[in-house]
Amino acid sequence: MYSDDSIPTDPMSMKTKHLLRHAVTALLLLASFAALPAEQEQAENDWQIDNATVTEVPFFRQLIDGQWFERRPRNRGTFLEVRATLKVAGDGSFGPSSLATAGLLAGAGDVPIGAELLAVGVVRTNCLYLRAPIGAGNETFAKLGAGNEIAILRESDANGPLFLRTRAPSLELCMVFELPDTPPSPLRWRFAERTIPLAAGTRSPAESEAAASDPLDSAASLASSPSVPPLWRRAISSPLLWTALVLAALALVGGVALQRLWRRHRLANGSGSHADSSSALDIPRVGAAHQPTRFASVEPEAGAGHLQFHDAMAALRLGDWERANAVFGEAIAVGLTPTFEAGAWSLRGEAMLNDGDLVGAATCFLRALSSPGVTVEAALPAASQLAAIYRQLRLRRDAVKMEDVRARINPFAGDLGPQRLELIASLARELKHKKRTRMLARLIP
Repeated sequence: MYSDDSIPTDPMSMKTKHLLRHAVTALLLLASFAALPAEQEQAENDWQIDNATVTEVPFFRQLIDGQWFERRPRNRGTFLEVRATLKVAGDGSFGPSSLATAGLLAGAGDVPIGAELLAVGVVRTNCLYLRAPIGAGNETFAKLGAGNEIAILRESDANGPLFLRTRAPSLELCMVFELPDTPPSPLRWRFAERTIPLAAGTRSPAESEAAASDPLDSAASLASSPSVPPLWRRAISSPLLWTALVLAALALVGGVALQRLWRRHRLANGSGSHADSSSALDIPRVGAAHQPTRFASVEPEAGAGHLQFHDAMAALRLGDWERANAVFGEAIAVGLTPTFEAGAWSLRGEAMLNDGDLVGAATCFLRALSSPGVTVEAALPAASQLAAIYRQLRLRRDAVKMEDVRARINPFAGDLGPQRLELIASLARELKHKKRTRMLARLIP
């Protein structure tokens, strides 16, 4: 009898078995790595669009700073509203998907038509649209209940593209496009690197009635970023807060009365040496004439003051703010065509702002917006900078009006650059300091 240890073993067969085992292991690893990208790609593309329709609409409503604003086409354009059901597998997470590639295609071609994407939203009886976020790294989102949400975000660059992100197994998505002319037929929708055919859609009677009613009623289920956090809600219900508000109101009324008494006393004594020119420190406010809804096209000729206009433009490019301000004034006095006059007021505001005159710049920007020949090129920088000026001066209603004008022109326009915002903030602080000094001068006999 032989023991197992005494059985002879072939060294070549043992080596062959080891090599075979290593080869099988390597093949399994390669197969798993090859399957991984395919699974990831399948997970990324595991979504579909159903019931995509396009409808011509006379207006749409957009949420801006907690208020709903109605927007209508400019320059006799056409609004096309695309609706579709976005279905996403898994946890329902979709995106971020770039909105820069979203567009409309005519017929079977791959060239997009001249349709500008104005807003993205979600269906709640009718379509409710969110505003594009301002500034880099920000987002605008809405809670849809049951842990679902829709968000528009802007990444690293303040003027960079916008992205759409959603989290919902099924979501009724809306996009509104503006066309300058009559839309062709048929249309296809390009979204998230896919091309989707569009059927003609119509508004139901319930949707038309909801669109004509107060948008806040139909938006009750759309919980946007809360404007009043729970802590403030508890503070509002506190009796101590209301007592403090009453005392503050009494102190304010007493202070105003005391100021008037001192002013009468100084006028009676003939003392006016401390008075400043109120017009030099009082910022002009926004009126109905400063909120244009239609914009003209730039005229080919500048008018009699074209030489002064071009000289002022050259001074502006060279950073000679004082000369640019003066020569733009000369060009307006000599005579410009309506569109060039609006542009001159807007550019003159730029020069005065760079020269440190905040009140003068705001006055020029408002003159540009109220000009009968105001163009998009003149209105957009004027409204954008006025919105920042009013924000810094805590004039929220005026700021919202200017942001609404900017949104009519381009809702996805980025915010001003950091240097411009810092300049406006610095001039606003200086203006507040001067006004406080003037008030103290009036109180001191």
